[in-house]
This record gives sequence, structure tokens and C-alpha cells, in this order.
Amino acid sequence: MHHPSFLVVALLCLLPVVGWSQEAPAPEKQVVSIDHANELRMLQRASVQRLIGEVELSQDSIFMYCDSAELVSEVQLYAYDNVVVQQGDSIAAFAQYLDYNAETLLAKLRNEVVLKRGQTELFTDRLDYNLATKLATYHTGGRVTNAGTELSSTHGYYYADNRNVYFRDSVLVVDERFEMRADTLRYDLANERVYFLGPTVIRSDTHNIYCESGYYDVALDEAVFRTNAQYRSGERLAAADSIQYFGNRQLYVLEGDAYVAEGKFQRATAERINYFRAEDRYQLAGNATVIDSAQTVSGDSIDYNAVTASYAVSGGRPSVSNPPMIMTADRMYSDEVSGLGRAVGNIVWEDTTAKLKIEADEARYDQSTGYLKASGGRNGRALLTTFLDQDTLFMAADTLLSVRSDDVDAQGDTVRYLSAYPDVRILKSDLQAVADSLGFNTVDSVLTLYQNPVLWQDTSQLTADTIDLYLRNEQPDRVHLRRNAMVITSPDLIFYNQVKGKDIVAHFDSSQLKRTEVKGNAEAIYYAQDDQGAYIGVNKTACSMMVLYFARGGVERIKFLSAPSGRLDPMDAVNHEGYRLDGFRWEDRRRPRRFEDLFARPPELQ
Repeated sequence: MHHPSFLVVALLCLLPVVGWSQEAPAPEKQVVSIDHANELRMLQRASVQRLIGEVELSQDSIFMYCDSAELVSEVQLYAYDNVVVQQGDSIAAFAQYLDYNAETLLAKLRNEVVLKRGQTELFTDRLDYNLATKLATYHTGGRVTNAGTELSSTHGYYYADNRNVYFRDSVLVVDERFEMRADTLRYDLANERVYFLGPTVIRSDTHNIYCESGYYDVALDEAVFRTNAQYRSGERLAAADSIQYFGNRQLYVLEGDAYVAEGKFQRATAERINYFRAEDRYQLAGNATVIDSAQTVSGDSIDYNAVTASYAVSGGRPSVSNPPMIMTADRMYSDEVSGLGRAVGNIVWEDTTAKLKIEADEARYDQSTGYLKASGGRNGRALLTTFLDQDTLFMAADTLLSVRSDDVDAQGDTVRYLSAYPDVRILKSDLQAVADSLGFNTVDSVLTLYQNPVLWQDTSQLTADTIDLYLRNEQPDRVHLRRNAMVITSPDLIFYNQVKGKDIVAHFDSSQLKRTEVKGNAEAIYYAQDDQGAYIGVNKTACSMMVLYFARGGVERIKFLSAPSGRLDPMDAVNHEGYRLDGFRWEDRRRPRRFEDLFARPPELQ
């Protein structure tokens, strides 16, 4: 007669689709009953009964069938050929040999062993069960199948009391969705969880997962992978202290030194990374960084779409870097339609090669091309800072636009083009300027002011329709005043030297105005001084071309390049207030003298 231990041996229950019923109680009687046999022989003075043909045996609710058997003292049973053990309607075991002891509660099934419950089947050649310890084991290899899933291992241990099963050594699970190889697995039947107790590899058509500890929730299709946890899909590799998997949402959660890499350039690191596989999208949190071929993006949190290479960054002063360009802001994200990045709040952008810094409140940018359009900030104005002639130059405007060229200058540095508009204001300790708009490029170091521009240097004021400021070795070299040009100087802000012409080129020496070359309809009003600086008269002269030389804010001498017409009048013979050339205007109210003046309301609105 068979023992109820065979019910427990149903390792088939390891698979999630089959539950487990209450354990069968131990048999009350400790003998095996003979229910049927075609032939019965008594051996060894009736201590051994040999049964032949259609043998049927039982011990309480356990029923056993075989072709032949030997029953020793109604306790020890040896069953041969076509052995069947059945418990109720759901459990059946098949083998070619059975060794069963009704007193020690030890049972051994051998040769072509099959254990069935519903759609689940266990195959092995040697299966042992100890009813005293409620442990069923196999050690020569076993295989379990259920509804397209197959599990095999060298060793198997089933603890019936706590309903846990261990598979050890060369564990292999094959499913239509994945293949799993492991060193050791534990299956908690009560909670339907498989625990990984050693190196484990899970493979599917789209990804591989490796870990050395963790668990898989069969019912929920959820998992946690720990200890050297890694995920690989194509060129994409992910690793973290732990990786959680949520099957229904196709979500992977990487926590603790989370890392994702793809191809040669792309990298993502954070304290936590959520990867939505169906959308190919990442959510990074905690010291987050994303690196691709164009830039490095950092922040407290990053939402990154790998399909469109777009992102949103916030918290912890996000930054995006593509040396020599670096930018930080309160929030950053990219526009999937335009492909441009957008930064908002307390923006600081730097180009270390061009020695430029821009501060603004909102910006659109493309780090791969070096494009930046910044606006807003203090009083709604963006600020540019750079170093010129070992001095800081500040420039403010409503909008600043910077574009990097693929060309390089003579020093091998990248060429950058800069535009500013409207209401441009420039402040440097020895030079100030205002204009409606501005353009600058680093290849020839020319700064151009457009629409009603004014340039101040010390006591000199320069105006024209357009002003070109040429820099050499980071110092003002000359200024070209184009159309309706005028230079006004005044050492005392009482009397004004005036030079007017179609075009004027003003030359500087150490940021001081030294001479002006006036071409086309040249006119000049200048106050002559003696060696002690006293005024001796005022001269009004006109000719086609002239050169004026300046010293200490006044006209030192004048050179006429064509026949002049004019006269020298005594100081008391002239109404100095009305002694002005056409187009004269002294724009002192527009002149920015302090840092705060870059952001104040325009004088005409005050």
C-alpha cells in the first residue's frame, strides 16, 4: 500500500498556475492492506507475501497499483512495473519501482517516475519522500512541466510544513516568455513567490537579467532583483543595487547607484531610475545625469525619452554641459517638436572658450550646435558678462542670441556669433554704449551697434546710424561711425568739441580716444586752449576730410586734408549754448554708469 507522502511529493505545485491543497494527515494504521491480486504466494513462512497480476494495495486513503509486489510483514512494500499511486482525483504518481515502509514513513519511487496534478507533471528517475520530516527530494535530476512552462534542476527539496521548495544546481526554467538559469531557487507556495538564492540569469527575446538574490511574484508578474543586478537589452545595459520589475506596466525600477548605458555615448546615472519599456522612457531621480553624444544633462530629477532624445530636468540646479558650453537653471526640458532644449529660472550659461557668460530667466538652446536664445531675468532683461582688456564688460538686453559656427579662428578657437536686442546697454569701466540692437563675432572681433547707437569713452560721445567697434587683443582698437557720424568731447561738460561727417573712424590708445579721421562733408567745432588749458577761442571749420588729434579730453590739433573754410572766434563773441552742429545731441541721460543702470527703465519712460 502506498503512503500519503506521495501526495506531498507533487512538486508540480511549484508552478504558479497550480495551487496546493491542505496536507494529507499521516496514516492512522501502519500496515499496508492488500485489496486485490490475481495471485498470492506466501514466502519465508508467510512473512513475505508475493502478489502477481493486477495488484491493488492501500493504506488509509492512499491507493497503489502495480503488476507485481512483495509485502514484508505488512510493513515493507516493494512494487514492480507499471506502478501507480493515487490520492483522490487530482494526484497520480507513476514509476517502474516503489520502495515503501509504512512504519518509517519512507518512500522511494524509481525509474521513469512521473508525478501528475492537473496540467502539471514532474519527471525524474529517483524521487524520495520522508513523511516524518515531510521532505520530498530528488538528486539525479528532475523536470517539471506545466502549460508550456518547464523547470528542471539536479536537486530538488520540498518542505511540506512551510510549503517551500528548493531547486539547486543547474536550475533551468523555460517558458514561452523567457528562459531562466540559476544556481538555487526557493519557491514559496503560500505566497506564490520564487526566490533567487544564487547567481540567476533570465533571458527573453528582448532582454537579459542577471542577479544573485531577489524574488519573482508569479501571480502579479512582478520581481525584485538584487546583488549585482543587471539588465541588458540590445546595446542597452542597466545595473543597480536592486531592480524591480512590474510586468503589467512593463516598468523597471532601478534603485541605488542606478546606471543605464546604451551604445558608445549614452549614459544615465541616478539614485533611482524608472524605465518604462513600452514607451522607451526614463525617469531619473537623485543626482541624475544623462550623457549622450551631444551633451551632459544633470539635475535632481530627469524625465528622458529615448525615442525622441528629449528630456525635462528639475530640482537641484539642473545643468546641461557640452564643453566648452555649460548651463544651469531651475528647470530644463526639451521640445520634442523643435528638438530644442528649454531652460527656465535663474539661468547661467557659459562658453569657456569664448569667455562669455549669460544670465537669464528663460532660454532655448541646442548644445550640439551651440545655439542659445536667452531672455528675461532681472527686470525682464538678460545679462552677458565677458572679460575685455583685463576688465569686466557687462551687456544687458531683452534678448540675447548666441550661435556657434563650425569655423575656427586663427588661434583654433570656435567662432561664435552674438546678437542682442532690443534696448542694448553696455557697461565697462572705461567704455559704455547703448543701441537698439547689437551684433558680434569672434572671428574678426567686431562689435556692431544698430539703430540710434551711442558709444561713450571717458569724456567722448560717439553717435552714428551704425557703429562698428573693432577689438584687438581684447582691447578697443578703433571705432567706425557709419553715416551721420558725430564725435563730441567735453573735458568740463561746459564746452563741447564737435566733429561731424559722413563717416568717422576714431582710434583708441589704451582705451583713450587719440584721433578721429572724418570723411565726407567734414565739420568741426573745437575750443582752442593755451598751454595752461585756458580757452582762447572757438573754431568752426568745414572741409571734405580732416583728422583731429585729442589729448586730455580736448582737441590737441587738427589736420585738414583739403582746403578748409572757417574762422576762430573769441570766447565772448559766441553764444556757446547755441553753437552746435546739426544733429548735435548730448545723450548723458542714456549713459549707463552703474551696474543697476543696465536694468533700469529707459530714460524716456522714467
